[in-house]
Parts: sequence; structure tokens; C-alpha cells
Amino acid sequence: MLSRRAIEPNRGMLDLPGGFVDVMETAEEAVRREINEELGIAVTGLQYLTSFPNEYVFSGYSVFTLDMAFVCRVDDLASAHPKDDISAIEFYDVKTVPFQELCSDSMRNIIEFYLENKIK
Repeated sequence: MLSRRAIEPNRGMLDLPGGFVDVMETAEEAVRREINEELGIAVTGLQYLTSFPNEYVFSGYSVFTLDMAFVCRVDDLASAHPKDDISAIEFYDVKTVPFQELCSDSMRNIIEFYLENKIK
């Protein structure tokens, strides 16, 4: 499952749902909050996967981030719907992920890591 960005930067490109960690929030809390804000669903389980550095360019400024990825479990994926800063939710077979449409190298690296390690 990938999301389609509704806002800049990289509006219209594919992304993994998520966002920034708030002050005094753990990464795990941020994942649960962001998934709920962007998809309207509750994360019932999560496991850290990997991280990759990223350059997030916004309004002409480079912000260097560390993109952390988690494998999430949800009870009701059918009720997911685009909210907040995503315009669509799209599902792909692992063989047909359109890597050229991903918004950043870190997203590509995360997905490739997931696929290479056969994470379930």
C-alpha cells in the first residue's frame, strides 16, 4: 500500500504514509498518530524495519531527516481512506511497484529493503 501525496513537496507522487515526530513523542507514537491522521485507521501492532537518510526539500530549503520505517498491523484495512495530506491510497503487487513515481530515494530504499528481506 502506498499513498499519493496531495501537497508539496512532490505533490502527486507516491509515498509511504507517515510524517514527522512531534516534540516529546516517540517514533512509535508518531506512527500510530500519523497513520490515523492520514488513513483513518488504528495501528494494532508495529515493528521497526529500517531507516534511511533523506533530504526533504521544502520551500527551497533542505531539511535532512532520518526516515524510519515500521511494518504495521491493522485490524480493518478496508476502512482506510485518504485524509490529511494524501489524495489517494493505492495497492500494488510487489512486482509492479512503480519506483519511478516514488517521492524520494529513501522511500525506494525502504521498499527495496522490505522486499529483499521478505518481511511479512
